[in-house]
Amino acid sequence: MNKNILSLLSLTAIICLSASSGAYSETRPVPVDKFGIVEKIDARPGAHWLWVYDTNFISFSDGRAHLIDGDSGHYFGSLNTGYVHAKFVLPSHYKEIYSAETYYSRHVGGTRTDMVRIYDPVKLSLIDEIPIPNKRATVIPRTTNNALSEDNRFMAVSNLTPATSVSIVDLQTRKFVGEIELPGCTLAIPAGGLRFFSLCSDGSALTFTLDKQGKLAEKKRSKPFFSVDKDPILENAVRFGNEWLFPSVEGMIYGVDVSGEELVFAKPWSLLNEKDRKENWRTGGMQQIAVNQSHHLLYSIMHQGPAETYEHPGPEIWVYDLKTKKRILRIVTERIAVSIHVSPDASPLLFSLPDNEATLDIYDGLSGKHLRTVSEMGVTPFLMETPPYK
Repeated sequence: MNKNILSLLSLTAIICLSASSGAYSETRPVPVDKFGIVEKIDARPGAHWLWVYDTNFISFSDGRAHLIDGDSGHYFGSLNTGYVHAKFVLPSHYKEIYSAETYYSRHVGGTRTDMVRIYDPVKLSLIDEIPIPNKRATVIPRTTNNALSEDNRFMAVSNLTPATSVSIVDLQTRKFVGEIELPGCTLAIPAGGLRFFSLCSDGSALTFTLDKQGKLAEKKRSKPFFSVDKDPILENAVRFGNEWLFPSVEGMIYGVDVSGEELVFAKPWSLLNEKDRKENWRTGGMQQIAVNQSHHLLYSIMHQGPAETYEHPGPEIWVYDLKTKKRILRIVTERIAVSIHVSPDASPLLFSLPDNEATLDIYDGLSGKHLRTVSEMGVTPFLMETPPYK
């Protein structure tokens, strides 16, 4: 080897050893980490706290739910939620979190295990697991995949094998109660008391009512209330009081009132005027609409395109007064929006998940002003939900 190169290497080694020796002599002892400490979150959630559900389309077996504070962008923590996770169902008391999940013994294969997992919302830790049949619908996430009864006792989990049904779980006794077949219908949407309803392939709704033990007490199917061929509705409904609001492919809003003994279907109303229709505006995205309860406002992602683009994200969010059913605001988003949610309080925050970006944009829900962006929000987040706030 060249003598000059050897000299250079020797000099470099001496310099590195000298620097290293000096560094060690000046370094103070590093404190030892303490183990066994569990951080806790406030038992009472803030009005602007938000769960962001990440199905993780890059690695389906690694779903996750993230909890943040929308006011500051502070990240509280997350929960691992398994294969093709949809969303939690959050009881009104918010003392527990319920989550229908799927796992495989070899992570991406092997023996399948479906369960309802119960988490502590203060420690973000596991409390219990309830085994259920390995039939949980592992599909594109919907806000209406699973539901709780009004008394928070029974959970209905949507199944697809490809036969459609729901698994009923008693959250009080921590036991699987049984399966209810829903031929030609799917989803589980709360309808007051111990009653739920599903959407059916002919445009009708099927209600199923439980008895006090969680067994099937009654099934009843309605007449069709929307046209599957001319203007199908989208499954990601939002609840406004006792009415569920469903957006349609053609920009209509279909209301289903669940306050009485029978479901009542309201006359559909349009999000679009003639000018909007000529410009080919329509609803879009995955979680297309949101409702603020305090101000009676409905928010909708809007984009321009033909009917088959109904799941495309949109560059604008339109805001409507639910009393007058008139548009009162158009918000041009910082980034094209694929999902939206709004807090229920009198000073609402509007949350928007951009398309193909693991970030969260936060706006003033009344003015539409962009307030902040939270980065590194999972991998492919699609759904959002605010915890029960009182």
